[in-house]
Amino acid sequence: MSQIAPQPAADPPASPRWNTPTKFLVALVIFLLVGSLLAQFSGLAGPVIFCAILTYLLSPLVEALSRRFRLAWHVSVNLTYAGLVVAIVAVLTVAGIAIEQQIVGLYNTVVEISADLPGFVETNVLNRSFTIGPFVIAPANLDFQPLYDQLIAAIQPALSQTGSLVGSIASGTATVLGWFLLILLVSYYLMHDLQRLLPGLERAMPAGYAYDVRRLAAELGPIWNAYLRGQVTLALIIGAMVGVTMTFLGVRYGPVLGLVSVMAEFIPYVGPTLSALIGALIGLFQGGNWLGLSPVVYALLILGMYTLLQQIQGNVFYPRIMGSSLGLHPAVILFGAIVMAQLLGFVGLLLAAPLLATVKLFGRYLYCKLFDLDPWPEPPAPPPPPKAVEWPRWLRRLWPGQPRKSA
Repeated sequence: MSQIAPQPAADPPASPRWNTPTKFLVALVIFLLVGSLLAQFSGLAGPVIFCAILTYLLSPLVEALSRRFRLAWHVSVNLTYAGLVVAIVAVLTVAGIAIEQQIVGLYNTVVEISADLPGFVETNVLNRSFTIGPFVIAPANLDFQPLYDQLIAAIQPALSQTGSLVGSIASGTATVLGWFLLILLVSYYLMHDLQRLLPGLERAMPAGYAYDVRRLAAELGPIWNAYLRGQVTLALIIGAMVGVTMTFLGVRYGPVLGLVSVMAEFIPYVGPTLSALIGALIGLFQGGNWLGLSPVVYALLILGMYTLLQQIQGNVFYPRIMGSSLGLHPAVILFGAIVMAQLLGFVGLLLAAPLLATVKLFGRYLYCKLFDLDPWPEPPAPPPPPKAVEWPRWLRRLWPGQPRKSA
């Protein structure tokens, strides 16, 4: 009796490939679902972006701790966020109530000034005549009411949003604290897995696209390094200079005017001018100053100091910190700031420039792919060598075995 040889197991059937109409239909459905979800949860865009910003800003500190003290990544993350929490609690404990009162007082003063400004302009400007050589200018013959109404209509939404934010800060609502804790917690977990995000994204890409992912990440790095970290540094510098100078000149709410300059520095081109106008209006209506100057001269002095500080920042600090620009025309940035403000609110206004540069980068990549062009005609630039860091002298005295320089 002959023995039947066992048959080899049959290969599993290959998964059928989708044809072009099926791919198009599935892509369209995914696009519609993602668009509807983004429209439904658009209010979460701000906190999500702030989570990414906080993670991005703290990553160099975590990396420095891990490299210099030979700590595990998660240990460096825990130390960094523990120090951040301690610093925030200390600041809120020492100066939280005073800062809150200053912010509320500044907002209320700006609202009062916006109501009194038309009467002041009409009395001191419109009802007077100015003689310049052979010309006599009489603003009273001109009707500025339509212009004023349009200006108020334009800034009213911003004032209402700012008022709701200030009201939340003043009342100490649980919503503000809850959002802050959520942003901090999500950023903490993002930082824990930061070293695995890019390799995981490369593995998730189809074969042959890992290089494109690396190049896009390498191109995105300078954009956000040049703007976000550099702009944060510049904003803190101008805020400190404005806060100290306005306090020395006796302007009310001087420290908070420094905070206003910090926030306004992120608004392209218009923000510094607005912060200077707010400071000048506060000086004009505050009723007196220790210099004994008239309100108009005092306001002009404040405007001059703002201009001087901004010139110092633009000519001394900006070239050293920012280095290169984002390659965007100022008109494009201003228009993009309006569009981003409509899409993402205040967060879009602050981050209009790097978001536009990011859209430009991905748009160029898609354009090259659609028309069978090489998106990377030039080889990637080699990474700069790590800078040697000299340890502080006091640390070398406390720890004699510490080397003088560490790469």
